[in-house]
Amino acid sequence: MKIALIHATTTALKPIEIAFQTVAPNIELLHFMDTSLLSLMEKSGKLTPEIIRRFSALVNIAYDSDVSCIQLTCSAFNDITAILQPLYSVKLFRSDEAMLDEALRYTRIGLVSTVKETPIALQNYLLNKKPDCMIESLVDPGIIHLLSQGKRKEHDDRVKKMVEQLDGKADVILLSQYSMEHIAKQVNPSVPVLTAPLLAAKRCLAHLNGMYT
Repeated sequence: MKIALIHATTTALKPIEIAFQTVAPNIELLHFMDTSLLSLMEKSGKLTPEIIRRFSALVNIAYDSDVSCIQLTCSAFNDITAILQPLYSVKLFRSDEAMLDEALRYTRIGLVSTVKETPIALQNYLLNKKPDCMIESLVDPGIIHLLSQGKRKEHDDRVKKMVEQLDGKADVILLSQYSMEHIAKQVNPSVPVLTAPLLAAKRCLAHLNGMYT
């Protein structure tokens, strides 16, 4: 079986590959990427016709590659799945829906983000599923780019600072970008910390096994 992964940044590659190697090492992963998408989203602050067209081009290629499902890896673009899903017979998974569903077990949800558009997409999903949940969101806009600039320690320190700020204000803390996966092991707040890649891989596998639709 083959699963397509749709990327807007190179920082998502390693976390999702490790996740699939952990839960489904025999699955063939096909990567499709347009690194201009993130800058377009940061410039517009929303899904524009241009972004949707460019994203659709990636999904089209993925779909034509005979994949069993398509997994997004950039949370800023999650809401595009509702637009594109009716066009395809294979399942399009948001980057973080499995993580968000896990978070909905809690009342107070803390979001840590490094792309300013991400909290909007995540809050849309959470509030649609559970209107009475309380969301505390912190975002340090654009620091995801520190990773590609070789400034990993600065990136990690700033993310850890947001986690510390949310500790005590939330029942669970979500690291919204795949690029923050490694930081979960560096923090020790008083509440659980959730990341998306492993949960996303497990959900894809459950889908392929007919256990999730």
